Amino acid sequence: MRFAGKLSAALLAIGAVTGMTAPAAADDQLSFLVVDYDAPGMGDWWQLLVKNYESATGIDVDPRNTPARSYYERLLLEAASGTGADILTVNPNNIGELHAAEQLQPLNEWIERDGITGLLVDGATESLTIDGVTYALPITGRTLQLIYNACHFEEAGVEAVPTTPEEFLELAKNLTVKDDSGRVTRYGANMVNANEDPTYEMLLMWSIAHGGSFSDGDGNFTVDSQPVIDGLNFMKAVYDSGAIPQGMAETDLRALFATGGTAMTIDGQWQFPFIKSNNAENYDCYKSASHPWDGSATGGVNMALAVNANSENPEAAWEFIKMAVGQQMQSEFGNYSPYVPYGVNAMTDEQLAERPFLQPWLDSIGTAHPIFIPGHEDDFNQTWPIIVDAILLTLREGVPAEESLAQAQQRLVECCAN
Repeated sequence: MRFAGKLSAALLAIGAVTGMTAPAAADDQLSFLVVDYDAPGMGDWWQLLVKNYESATGIDVDPRNTPARSYYERLLLEAASGTGADILTVNPNNIGELHAAEQLQPLNEWIERDGITGLLVDGATESLTIDGVTYALPITGRTLQLIYNACHFEEAGVEAVPTTPEEFLELAKNLTVKDDSGRVTRYGANMVNANEDPTYEMLLMWSIAHGGSFSDGDGNFTVDSQPVIDGLNFMKAVYDSGAIPQGMAETDLRALFATGGTAMTIDGQWQFPFIKSNNAENYDCYKSASHPWDGSATGGVNMALAVNANSENPEAAWEFIKMAVGQQMQSEFGNYSPYVPYGVNAMTDEQLAERPFLQPWLDSIGTAHPIFIPGHEDDFNQTWPIIVDAILLTLREGVPAEESLAQAQQRLVECCAN
């Protein structure tokens, strides 16, 4: 795996100013850097976890509440100043940098000692493991799955959901409705194609569907490989079909689908609460199914918990994480958050009966392909615009996929090669 060491350099620079002085910690207190602790839903679950831990251990937990938009900056500054919390919220995008900066406690011995592996779905810790050592345990994740309007399907005489890219495109055409003037009154599908990072993930999905990805697993870029070319050519066919809105931002596409303006989309489970709040009258029409291709979905861990390597109370911090991934807290998760937990059988039968749409996301969470390019986690903000530029060259300007992706490959190598 490749990590550029950007965080390490930043820690040295900031540490020179701050003096890297760590405060003494009390044996009966832990600090916890947490995202959106006061937010409805997920924040309520965090608060329940803290309450249960304090009750069970007698150890006070000090939550350092951080909005998602400023979380990484605070993580960096606290690590550099030596004031990092005992328990850290991390994700696969930054775990490599934190490890390189020696900020994370290895968890393998605790995981083996306490039998944690069996509590999590297969593959749960893969993106949080470096050279065989696991540095965090996952709490929440996301993938993208097929969501469709069953009422539109029934109206068109469609009885089955698509299971291949070709079926997806054919159905999108068949489900598109036009008025007498030829104006589209309902699109067959959504496909993100604006100049934004979700368009990057859209090509990643269709590349996986055609047997490829953006790298070879050793950090080498492969965006000019045949599967990625096939994925972009497929996107071009969908784009030109007239069955999707062109140039519409992701947020507008979601609103269009939620209000019946499109028949299918590939999106996250959070779309269902959004539909319910915007189209309650037709909410029962909306159903979910697995993504329409063989192979993994995109996504994976979006929040995980790690122990600060400099914690004065590492064992107590581990016990907090162990409680978070334990059966009791995982079974509570579905009552609070729309995200997908990583615990085995985390959703009870009653919870699934209330939210049957969640099953495809639960089935796919452990095997999801990460959104970032493996080996280039800390380069994401540089890599996604390059790939989106190539996509738009092909979709909007008709540049052959082979040519636009060859240009992207060269730019990626120049900016971010190992």
